[in-house]
Amino acid sequence: MEKDEIVLLKKPRLKKPVLVEGLPGLGLVGRIAAEHLVKKMKAEKFAVAYSTNFPPQVRIMPDGTVKMRTAEFYYVKGKKRDLVILIGDDQPLTVEAQYSFCDNVLDFAEELNIKEVITLGGYGALRQISKKRKVFGAASDKKYVKTLEKHGVLFGEVGGDIVGVAGLLVGLASARGLKSVCLMAETKGNYVDPKAAESVLEVLNSYLELNVDLKELKEKAKETEEMIRRLEAAQRAQQIPQVPKETEPLSYIR
Repeated sequence: MEKDEIVLLKKPRLKKPVLVEGLPGLGLVGRIAAEHLVKKMKAEKFAVAYSTNFPPQVRIMPDGTVKMRTAEFYYVKGKKRDLVILIGDDQPLTVEAQYSFCDNVLDFAEELNIKEVITLGGYGALRQISKKRKVFGAASDKKYVKTLEKHGVLFGEVGGDIVGVAGLLVGLASARGLKSVCLMAETKGNYVDPKAAESVLEVLNSYLELNVDLKELKEKAKETEEMIRRLEAAQRAQQIPQVPKETEPLSYIR
């Protein structure tokens, strides 16, 4: 196997395709969103990306077989534009591997005549996050910024760096002259966050006219929030010192 290799299972005919990336990251926001797209849109797998820079392990499947750590490409036909979805188990482990993987993905994207790249992720909020998660963006050009602002994406409100494939893919795509943007929903990042994934999908529904049903994600978000409330309540209870009742006699043992 080559260091980075994409194996084509079938070559689809695509109309003005856009690439949407959702690899694991903060709060698993991108991964959850991409997985939901694949499931609800009944997308078809057409290529698999292998890399010697993925973690050196295999996954045990429910039927007892093993599966290599990979990234997979799916496609689905849209009303005006077709969608290519990149979803994966992991991100490459080193800086060099991140660049190599992203370059390979973009080479493949250009072979498919993809002119636009959208990456999905989470933005680590240090303050209290809003009930309806904000979606921040970082794009390749100002015209693209203006377009996405009409669909609820906030630009210029956060700074810092975008680490990993979600950021690097946008930068390298822009250097190739492709439109590219990273959509980041605010999240605490210390737990799986379907509510943040729901927010980035609302933007994609609006911008790409997808009409993807988000009911399942809403239900998962409620379950996650309830679980977190219970955990936080349990932690607070453990931190409260247990003061003896006045009616109980005190005893000292030496």
